[in-house]
Amino acid sequence: MRDTRKTKRQLVYEIQALRESEAKCRTLFEESKDAMVVTALDGKVEEFNEAAVELFGYSGEELKEVNIKEIYVNEKDRTRFQKEMGEKGFLRNYKVRLRRKDGREMDCLFTMTVRSQDGRIVGYHGIIRDISEQRQAEELYSKLAQNAQAGVYVVQNGKFQFVNPHIIEYSGYSKKELVAMQSLHLVHPEDREAMRLYAIDMLKGRSTVPYEYRLVSKNGKIRKILETVTSIEYFGERAVLANSMDITAERETKERLAQAKALESSILSAMPHAIIGLENRRIIFANEAVKKVFGWDPEDVIGEMTRIFYRSDKDFEEIGRRFYPVLEKQETYSEEFPCQKKDGTDIVCMVSTARVGGELKEKRIIVVYEDITERKQAEDALRESEEKYSAVVEQAMYGVVIIQEEKYQFANSAMEDITGFPVNELIGMHFLDIFTIEYRRLVYQRYKKRMAGGRVLPVYETKVFCKDGTIRDVEIAFGIITINKQPADMGYIRDITIRKKAQEELTRSFASIQKRLEETVNALASMTEKRDPYTAGHQQRVTQLARAIAKEMHLTDNRIEGIAVAATLHDIGKIYEPAEILSKPDILTEIEFLMMKVHPEVGYEILKNIDFPWPVAQIVKQHHERYDGSGYPEGLKGEEILLEARILAVADVVEAMASHRPYRSALGIQTALEEIKNNRDVLYDPEVVDACMKVFEVKKFEFGHHPYTELQLRSPTTR
Repeated sequence: MRDTRKTKRQLVYEIQALRESEAKCRTLFEESKDAMVVTALDGKVEEFNEAAVELFGYSGEELKEVNIKEIYVNEKDRTRFQKEMGEKGFLRNYKVRLRRKDGREMDCLFTMTVRSQDGRIVGYHGIIRDISEQRQAEELYSKLAQNAQAGVYVVQNGKFQFVNPHIIEYSGYSKKELVAMQSLHLVHPEDREAMRLYAIDMLKGRSTVPYEYRLVSKNGKIRKILETVTSIEYFGERAVLANSMDITAERETKERLAQAKALESSILSAMPHAIIGLENRRIIFANEAVKKVFGWDPEDVIGEMTRIFYRSDKDFEEIGRRFYPVLEKQETYSEEFPCQKKDGTDIVCMVSTARVGGELKEKRIIVVYEDITERKQAEDALRESEEKYSAVVEQAMYGVVIIQEEKYQFANSAMEDITGFPVNELIGMHFLDIFTIEYRRLVYQRYKKRMAGGRVLPVYETKVFCKDGTIRDVEIAFGIITINKQPADMGYIRDITIRKKAQEELTRSFASIQKRLEETVNALASMTEKRDPYTAGHQQRVTQLARAIAKEMHLTDNRIEGIAVAATLHDIGKIYEPAEILSKPDILTEIEFLMMKVHPEVGYEILKNIDFPWPVAQIVKQHHERYDGSGYPEGLKGEEILLEARILAVADVVEAMASHRPYRSALGIQTALEEIKNNRDVLYDPEVVDACMKVFEVKKFEFGHHPYTELQLRSPTTR
């Protein structure tokens, strides 16, 4: 009896538990935010929750009469659905397009299972979710990523899931190769651990500064990449979204930028406002006014980060976030920003920036700090009333205008200072009339886009006509406001004519310095050749050939320029050789030859203290070294010799053998080429020899003609 009573009690408990479970399921069914439906095999809706009524737009009574087949946009989707359900018994996240009662189409996901009875499928039940907005968002993001000006990719579980065209371009891999590839495969092995740690810091919010690493492209070339990452959800799972930029070209131009920095510093040191030059937010020059504005001696801030001018790390990060994205797209940008003097005094500055060059590389910019603390304090006081606010507008340094219905509705007195048009003439004038013809289309397009609610660069440069017929460079910035319940365009116009002229003068000064450098090099070279008429023009012809070989080897323009300078000066050490040895018609004695062998070292001593942007002195010193170590003065071999010196050695030998000498007639180009070909990989670098042969035999290189050669020097194929 005890066993029987226990069994009944258990049955009661189980029945109660079942009822509670059914009640919970019913509650979940009714309160679910997703549509839940139960259908018969023929598609008739048998049961549904409130979310289904809301999703399809039918009333509860109407939905009971609806056949699920009626809401499919494409009837073939229904057939495909039944087939896969019959094969699998369930479907998860099955994509299908459905139609509401009002005709609107929706992208939906089915998660369904079959209802069976006696082994037969009698219907289906499951969840239907509207993903239309999600699909639209995904399509929008995909378009943005595809058209982004930087590399964009998504990594999930260590593998690429999405890549945009920029990633494909600088990696050299196809989209098919990249997707499902381990992302670290592209990173240089020496940089992988550091990059991983940088990325973790950024994903956890410990860093917002982009990190740099080396990327190994498919063809083995190394690219420099600057990157930021953030955590996202991608198709329901955590993933990493990365934005990257190929900065290889910027790194290669770094040396040339250094030459311009000194010139910029000398020109800008006389300016009344604090002016600094930055590279990657580190100060590379500062004018004397830095002491007046910030209390820092200019020499003390060189090499420091600009953090020293701001109140906190937060302000330092904020100004970088505001300015650099704008300067990526336009040349200049200005904004007021709180700063701090060396003694801790808070000030407000008008921070005006201009990027150096056509693109923002290495974050190289010029920054002008104008201390406007007193002016800001006055403005804050004036804002206490509408009248005071009006006074501030009228006294502003920049022109302020309001445009409505394409005409000026308001202009302050500064506009008269800039354009020469009295305010009463400007009011009612079409706003394009003051802009020069070539800029009107651009200004109008941006105006229309702003008025339509589109995003437009906040600040850009243009030109305006003045009433007296002159033209001025201006910087303009506009934004939409509401006047009398109608949209209007309000902005400022700033005269930057003086600043533009200063920038042009900077460019001309740099070109002048470059020209003087070339003239100095040529003057030094001519000193040697004037002492030796038989080798007159030798250095210039060696320069011609060395430049051609370097170009054939695909060296950078900057490196080729350094080779040309070294080639022009490579025999400058002969200035210390006796004239009788230089012009001796016989073979030199051993002592005379030893005297001649010192000319590379003499040339090095002459040139070593000249601050060339290339290792000119070392190249000159090594141009008689040989690939197998048999050369002089130090017996260097192979990679120990600078590539520039290896190129110069081949060019020097070819020109010397092809030209007339006091102790022999010209041997000709064919003999010279046989010499370097026979000693390829012995005396001469094999890659340099191959490039030289191609220059003559394929590119048809010819030396210049001069009065001391016995014949015009030409390639073998054109003799």
